[in-house]
Amino acid sequence: MSPSLLLEEAAPHDLAWLLTGLIASASAQLGVPPIHSLAQLQDSLRVVVAREHIPGLLLTLVRHDSVLFEGGLGLADVAARRLVTAHTRFRIGSVTKTFVAAGLLQLIEQGKLHLSDEVHKIAPEVPIDNPWEATDPVRVVHLLEHTAGFDDMALNHLYNPPPTDPRGQAALAIFRRELHCRWRPGERMSYANPGYQVAGYLLEKFSSQPYEQYLTEHLLRPLAMPDATPALHITPGPGMAQGYGYRDGHSQAVTLLPIYPGAAGSLSASAANMTQ
Repeated sequence: MSPSLLLEEAAPHDLAWLLTGLIASASAQLGVPPIHSLAQLQDSLRVVVAREHIPGLLLTLVRHDSVLFEGGLGLADVAARRLVTAHTRFRIGSVTKTFVAAGLLQLIEQGKLHLSDEVHKIAPEVPIDNPWEATDPVRVVHLLEHTAGFDDMALNHLYNPPPTDPRGQAALAIFRRELHCRWRPGERMSYANPGYQVAGYLLEKFSSQPYEQYLTEHLLRPLAMPDATPALHITPGPGMAQGYGYRDGHSQAVTLLPIYPGAAGSLSASAANMTQ
């Protein structure tokens, strides 16, 4: 798999401080010299890419409204020797959750639902098993904060090999076992993709649009992210990075399957998109 790297800095310091502050600790652990410039960062990443057998990656460095770097390293397609560019789309996985959360917050601003709403009241069809429902119901905010107490998805609930995709309540039913509260909602945080599948369902229910359509129309295009798509099915081609696994001394192409928890991780985007 080809990873992405997004670094953002908030304090008004120079580039040397930025790169040193964010990367120095990781550099020491990786056994590379301290990084003080963009060129050194790129050189260090090339070392890591070669050592870990990563064909290519995207990279964007943003400081406030200034773009320090936008592009990538390595190959988007090994067989075609196609380089990663600023407009090569990668699957960015769980960063999708950021956009789903923003979409729900838009609907909250419009008064269509609230962070404190009890999920069993606004969507009683969602199959949540909460032993503390009477006193501590799962609320919308718990879905966004990963504090509902849900378990993360089982491995066989990740990729969807069949040609058809379950949607709506059918998709939620896949995660019925995971949508069990293991402690009182709000008590502690535990990362759980199924919670964002529920959040995506609420986005669809209260916007009356599929989550892909809503995110595209109300977030991706207004944010000037023309390459980005939350589509479940990825079309291979010049604009998309090929996925790979490393076996028997070679990078071997893998099929980019759709995932069951689409709202938790289906987005594909480029470095230029993530800069925006």
